This record gives sequence, structure tokens and C-alpha cells, in this order.
Amino acid sequence: MTFLQAIILGFVQGATEFLPVSSSGHLVIAQTLFGLTNDNLAFDILLHLGTFFAIIAAYHNSVFNLIKEFFLMLFDLIRLKGLQLDKSKYRYYIVYIIIATIPATIVGVLFDDYISAAFSSIYLVSFTLFITGIILFFGEKLGKNNQGTIEKLGPGRSFIIGLFQMVAITPGISRSGTTMTGGLFCGLKKEEALEFSFLMALPAILGSVILNISDIKGLMDTALLPIIAGTVTAFIVGYLSIKLFNLIVKKGSLLYFSAYCWAVSFLLIVNIARF
Repeated sequence: MTFLQAIILGFVQGATEFLPVSSSGHLVIAQTLFGLTNDNLAFDILLHLGTFFAIIAAYHNSVFNLIKEFFLMLFDLIRLKGLQLDKSKYRYYIVYIIIATIPATIVGVLFDDYISAAFSSIYLVSFTLFITGIILFFGEKLGKNNQGTIEKLGPGRSFIIGLFQMVAITPGISRSGTTMTGGLFCGLKKEEALEFSFLMALPAILGSVILNISDIKGLMDTALLPIIAGTVTAFIVGYLSIKLFNLIVKKGSLLYFSAYCWAVSFLLIVNIARF
């Protein structure tokens, strides 16, 4: 992998992680075009680490409050006062993010080898991008009149959003678009569904890093400078993409992204023999 290729892949990751068009799917496409077939998953995860810090930068107030309320909750539990969820909406976030993370964690641990194989399949991505377009289409229809807040979500519906995230492990299925649609399906208004989608990505990314730490160490020994360049690029572009997607959610439509996913899927299927 060259320095320039790493920067391009970092740009692709940052731009497509938060815009609901599947970063993993676009990375598979870009890596296939570059002829990169080795260590794809390890490098993808490191690029996701760049977008991990982009979420922290964009939602620094929420992340600070999550950390603060987490330790305050522990203190309340030690004093046998319970979770005291009504003290702050961020306590609800903590509990519901933990619940929503369970399905993807189970699948990630049990089917890690199959997921690794899927991350090199351009054929799979050509079809899953079409599915992402369908998910976004229904997400736009579902969320028009929603007024639900995180405090009213409940454990059951947070688990349902976790099931949406579990499906999004597959390359070509947008994690941000799918989990946001899950939030809209469960009644959250668009802004709340989007923030919950981004915040619940944090433990998912950290879990992926931990699961693949040995592969990541091996890759860093052979391509440290390109990895740093790609990760920094993913961070910068990812931060800008978060800001852009927030504006689109408030004033635009998810249907534009549906059309984009369908168009890319069609082009891949038509040209599949060339890959």
C-alpha cells in the first residue's frame, strides 16, 4: 500500500462512514480498484479508529457527559441507590447503548472469520449497497413525524436498534444509515436517532480494535506511515462529514443517499465481470 493510496482510503472512510452509504462497502470497492487484497480488515479497522475520534470531536460535550454520568452511576450503585436514570438523559444513553451493543458483539465474536472473508468481496457489496438504499428509503418514510426522545426509548427498542447495527456488520450495509433507520423505526425523532447512532458506534469500533489487535499490530509493523496518514485523513474528513450529515438530516432527505446507493450498486453489477 502506498502513501497516496492510504490517504485516498482514509478520505473514502471519513466521507462514507457518517454519510449513510456504507464506508466498508466503499473501502472494498477502492481496495479492489487498487488491487489490495491483504490485511484489508485490519486497515479498515484502523481507519474506523480515525472516525472514532471524529465522533468524539464532533460530540465532545455528549461524550464528556457520558463519561461523567457513567462514573456517577457507578457511585450511585455502590451506595445502593440504583441507576438513578432520571438524573440525566445521558444515563439513559449509557444503558441503551450498552443494550444496543449486545447483538453486534455476539455476532462479531462468533462469526469473526466469516466477517473477515466478507470484507474482501466486491460481489457481496454490489448487492448489499442496493439493500442499504432500501433501508434509507424506509428510514425517510418512517421518520417524518417522529417526536420520540432517548428518555422514552426503553430497553426493548434499544435492543431492536442493536439488531439493526448487527445487520450493518455486513460490508455494503451502512452502519450509520441502518442504525438511524432503526432509531426512526423505534419512534425517535431524526436528531435523536442520529446522535444515538453515532454514539453507539464508539463501543462497536473499540470492540473491533480489541478483537483484531494481533492483525493490527502486524500491519503497523509493515506500513506505519501510510496507516498514520490514512487514519488522520479519516479523522479530518469524518469530522466534516458528521457536520454535513447533521445539516442534511435537519433540512434534507435520506432519499438522495438511497438513489446514490442504488446507482453504485447498478454500476457494480453491470461491471462485475471486470473485477
